Amino acid sequence: MATTTAYSLCRMFILVTLLLSCVLRQSQANFTFSLNGQNLNVHVDGIQVIAHSPGTPFLFVGSGVSSYKGHLGNFVIKDYVEERIALKNFTVIDDAEVMMRVQFHRDGFMKTTVTFTKENSSLGDVITFEDLPGDVNHIWVRLLADEKEHVYGAGEQFSYFDLRGHNFPLWIQEQGVGRNKSTEVTFEADRRDGGGGDYHTTYWAEPTFTSSRKYCCHFDTTSYSELDFRYPEFHEVQIWSNKPGKIFFGASETFTGLVGKLTAFLGRQPALPEWTYDGAILGVQGGTAAMLDYLKYAQGNSTYVTGLWIQDWVGRIKTSFGSRLFWNWEWDKKQYPDLDIEIVRLKKEGVRVFAYINPNLNREGGLFKEADKKDLLVKNSTGDTYVVDYGEFFCGIVDLTNPTAVEWYKGVITRNMIDLGFGGWMADFGEYLPTDAVFYGGQAGEALHNEWPVLWAKLNREVVEEVGMVGDILIWMRAGFSGSQKHTIVTWAGDQFVDFSLADGLASVIPAALSLGMTGFGLTHFDVGGFTSLFGIGRTEELLLRYAEFAAFTPVMRTHEGNRPAENWQFYSSSETSVKFARQSKIFNMLKDYTISVVQENTDYGIPAQRPLFMHYANDERSFSIKYEYLYGRDLLVAPVYDKGVDTWWVYLPPDNWVFLWDGKEYSGGDVQVSAPVGQIPVFYRKGSPWTQVFQEIAKIKDFASSSSRALSFKVVALISVVFVGGWVTFRRP
Repeated sequence: MATTTAYSLCRMFILVTLLLSCVLRQSQANFTFSLNGQNLNVHVDGIQVIAHSPGTPFLFVGSGVSSYKGHLGNFVIKDYVEERIALKNFTVIDDAEVMMRVQFHRDGFMKTTVTFTKENSSLGDVITFEDLPGDVNHIWVRLLADEKEHVYGAGEQFSYFDLRGHNFPLWIQEQGVGRNKSTEVTFEADRRDGGGGDYHTTYWAEPTFTSSRKYCCHFDTTSYSELDFRYPEFHEVQIWSNKPGKIFFGASETFTGLVGKLTAFLGRQPALPEWTYDGAILGVQGGTAAMLDYLKYAQGNSTYVTGLWIQDWVGRIKTSFGSRLFWNWEWDKKQYPDLDIEIVRLKKEGVRVFAYINPNLNREGGLFKEADKKDLLVKNSTGDTYVVDYGEFFCGIVDLTNPTAVEWYKGVITRNMIDLGFGGWMADFGEYLPTDAVFYGGQAGEALHNEWPVLWAKLNREVVEEVGMVGDILIWMRAGFSGSQKHTIVTWAGDQFVDFSLADGLASVIPAALSLGMTGFGLTHFDVGGFTSLFGIGRTEELLLRYAEFAAFTPVMRTHEGNRPAENWQFYSSSETSVKFARQSKIFNMLKDYTISVVQENTDYGIPAQRPLFMHYANDERSFSIKYEYLYGRDLLVAPVYDKGVDTWWVYLPPDNWVFLWDGKEYSGGDVQVSAPVGQIPVFYRKGSPWTQVFQEIAKIKDFASSSSRALSFKVVALISVVFVGGWVTFRRP
């Protein structure tokens, strides 16, 4: 009995000593700890994030057998969990080099060491996993949750903004067509080639989230992982790797401060070129003559045009699916004669010309043959060049882990695009990387897959930096992952279906922008009108114009003809449409100074251009659940119309003094119904805003005068007909 009592007193003394040690160390850092037997509580700036006990363990380890099957950027991923072991017990190891070192285990077995440290960064509270058992390749981490908590982030999420109640597999891939397994469009796309997508499929997934409890959490793994927010008491993060990396935490008293810390850690985007805001970037194709006729037609109807995007500058190939771009990134002088001359002339007139590129090379082109000869392409398991089917044409993939290949490809971009005078380009793809590929850098394909778009973004950014043109060249990308924040200039939302569906239509790009903003990337836009047409469904005039009025209140206004131009209504489809589109380009232009200030806040402080309502109204509980409205900067609230055939719209206003842009009527918050005919997107500005005069001038803009004589010339119509003969039936990017 005496021995037992002495042992208990000794053990209590040790625990108290360790606890005091932790508290003393806390005076130099943000983690705080409390120990009570086998219970361990961890706080970040007073916010509890871990509540470990034998009944609610912080850590699980195990093993599983995983498989990845990819086809055209869509992946079927399976995992058979062989074992999962809760590490209920822990032992504190005193270590002066760290704040706390803990060995979690299960009755002395499956020992896993975890350290809590303070690092010199904006997310300085860091948990590191060390010495995992050799046969472990899965790890599960549980963080404390509050039943009323809201969670955001996880990259670009199109279906949900508040992530609570759902599980999110984090794997870079095509977003999918329809993205809702209960819809006919998704059913047909799945039946066609498995490309239907789901609520979680996205081009930009990321193991980063922010909490309404005003803390953020980032996992630096690149392996497949899942963020599971389905449980009221905890958030669970699953990582398929023996090297799960670190967990970074940050906290702030405000949401602007929180995203500021997150973006200071992950990286921030530079300010966009000022000419970006002068007008629309028009997506047009068909050759030099067609490009110039489109411009003449648009400007003839008073459209403000800042750029022409000609993705077919490299020429085309024919497949049974229709006309596709020839992925050999060299100017096709036959289709675009005198392009070099026209680029220079147009730039003097304030119109840039934009191109298209991706990290793949058609094996029939000269660039593939050159890269293959120099051993610059990704290999397969037998050591040969990995050739991938992109839809009846086959390509090699530039090995972005090979420094020589990167320098070679940067040279291609510099010679063939920058020196030609392009004002920027779409840097497409980044999602298709096969997991069984072999790379120069020796990384496993499974771990490199998610990081691939980051390497692609890094290459493009370095090109611009090396020629000294940051702030003058505009590059937009769709794929991303942790680290893309410091390389990507602006992103776009990808390939939305040309309808009003919530999962894959106009509405979906709103939570996508908000989610990216809470993941640390604050500059995004979309194809005006959407992209994907399939199964007899094409873009209507109403959809095109609803997208256009929405785009006027974003940082970039850019059109796309879509995968089937002949089945999609275009800005040039009628003079009336062109006139209405022109009005939206004028609104976009008039917002230039305001947008510059909004984008500069993202550059300086990491505050996204399109913001959730709660970012400035944290005391309004309703604001945490709004996903189809956004604040554009501090002073504008935008509520895009995402239903067809309506001319009124319900809007939620957080408590403040608001003025309806179009009629000047004042509101003080709550649910309001306003007039919303096509061309009049519901927008409110804060009463007393220093930008009030700009907003009031915008409200006066009417449709420009239409002229029936401003029709497309016979020459352009003929050229368009030639392009349409190819069918354009593929629903992938070019």
